[in-house]
Amino acid sequence: MKKKTIILFLFLVSVSVSAQEITGSWSGTLNVMGNKLPVVFHVSKTDSSYSTTMDSPAQNALGLPTSKTSFVENKLEIVATGLGIFYQGTLEGDSILGTFNQGGIPFPLVLKLTDKPVLNRPQEPQPPFPYKTEEVKFIHKKDSIELAGTLSVPDSAGTFPAVILIAGSGPHDRDETIFGHKPFLVIADHLTRKGFVVLRYDKRGTGRSTGYYPIATTQDLATDVAAAVEYLKAREEVDKSAIGLIGHSEGGVIAPMVASKNRDIKFIVLMAGMGERGIETIMEQNRMALELLNIEPENSDQSLKAIRQMLESLSEWKGTEADRVALRDQLSQLWEQYPILVKMKLKKDAFIRDQFNTIATPWYRQFLALDPAEYLKKVKCPVLAINGEKDTQVLAEKNLGAIKSALDKGRNYRYETKTYPGLNHLFQECETGRADEYGKIEQTLSLDVLSDITFWIRKQLNN
Repeated sequence: MKKKTIILFLFLVSVSVSAQEITGSWSGTLNVMGNKLPVVFHVSKTDSSYSTTMDSPAQNALGLPTSKTSFVENKLEIVATGLGIFYQGTLEGDSILGTFNQGGIPFPLVLKLTDKPVLNRPQEPQPPFPYKTEEVKFIHKKDSIELAGTLSVPDSAGTFPAVILIAGSGPHDRDETIFGHKPFLVIADHLTRKGFVVLRYDKRGTGRSTGYYPIATTQDLATDVAAAVEYLKAREEVDKSAIGLIGHSEGGVIAPMVASKNRDIKFIVLMAGMGERGIETIMEQNRMALELLNIEPENSDQSLKAIRQMLESLSEWKGTEADRVALRDQLSQLWEQYPILVKMKLKKDAFIRDQFNTIATPWYRQFLALDPAEYLKKVKCPVLAINGEKDTQVLAEKNLGAIKSALDKGRNYRYETKTYPGLNHLFQECETGRADEYGKIEQTLSLDVLSDITFWIRKQLNN
C-alpha cells in the first residue's frame, strides 16, 4: 500500500510534463545539504497527449509515473501537491533554468537533455506476442468517465475466463508502472499465454482515462472496477461465468468491495491486500518511517501516540473552521517533535500546509475509516490472499490474519492464504523489503507467485 505518511521526506514522486519541444529525457542535480541528488524527467508523446516518468537514481526510484505539468511560452511548471513539490523553469537553448521547491525549501535546478538510461527489466515482455492486444475504452456512466486500457486475448477461437487487474494506491497507469517495473504488464502477459482474457486500465484521470484522480476515494475506484466487469460481460471472447479480480495493495481492498456486491465475480486474488483498518496501516507506515529516521524509542512512542490521536480525530471531521484550526495545531505539535526537520531546513509553515493538504482530503479521511472486514465478510466467491514476508507496507502476518478472520465470520471457507519468504510488497526477491530497494531489483515479480496464482485460479474454475 503506497500511502503517504505524516512524515515528509525528500523523496521525489509523481509529476508530469507537457509540450512537444521538451520531449526527451531531462536531467539535473539538486544540492541538498551538501548531498548531490540527481533528478531525471522522461517526457514522451502518444497521439495528442504527453506523459512523463521521473527518476531519482540516488534513491533507486526509477520510472515513477507522473500526473500534472504545464509548458507554456517556454515556461515549464511541474507540481506534485501531495509532497509539496513544485518546479518552475524556463527553456533557454538546450537547458531549462529553474527552481525546485519542496516543503517551502527552494533548490536551484538546471535541466539538460540526456540519454534515457536503459533499465534491465528481464521479465518485461516484448512484442510480437503470441496473443491479441486491443486498446479499449469503457464508460463509467454515473460519473461520466471514460476509462482506457488494454485487453489481451488468447489468439484462438472460443470464449475464455477473464481477469481484471486492480492497481494499488496512487495515479497508476494500466501497467501499474513503478520504479521502472511494469508488474501488471508481466501478469497480463503470463495469464494471457495461459488462456485468460486480461483487462488492465489507466486509473481515472491518469494516462488516457478521463476524470479527476485527486478527488477520487477508494469507493469511487471500486465503481470503476464494477464498470470494467460490465464491459467484460459484453465482450464475445469472455466466458461470463468466469470473471475474476486480481488486486494489488489498495486494489486488494477494492476487489472485495466489488465482489461483496457482485455475484458475477467468480474469484478474487488479493496481492498484499489489507485486512486491517486503514488507520492501522497508516500507523504501521509511520512507525517504520520513524525507525528509518533513527528516532529514539521513547520519542517515537510519543510521536505515534500524537499521530494516532490526530488521525482518530479526523473521523469526526466536518471541515469547519474549528476543525481546520485544530488539525493545524496538532500538526504544529508534531513538528516540534522532529528536530530532523529543522536540520533539513524544512519550514514549519510548509510542513503544516503540505501535511494538511494530504490528510484533509476525502480519500485520506475515508481510507482511515476503511474497514476491509466489512466487505470481506460479504464475499462468497473463492479468495486467494498472499503477501511477501518482507513487505514493509502491508504487514503479512497481521493483514492475512485479519483477512482470514473476516472470511471465517462470513462463513466463507473457500479461501487460501500464503506468505512468501524473502519477498517484498511488489513480490520481488529482496534483502530489506523497503521501498528504496524496489528500483535496483531487476526482477519485477516472483515466478513462483505467477505460477501459484495461475494454478489456484485454474483450480477454482474446474470446481
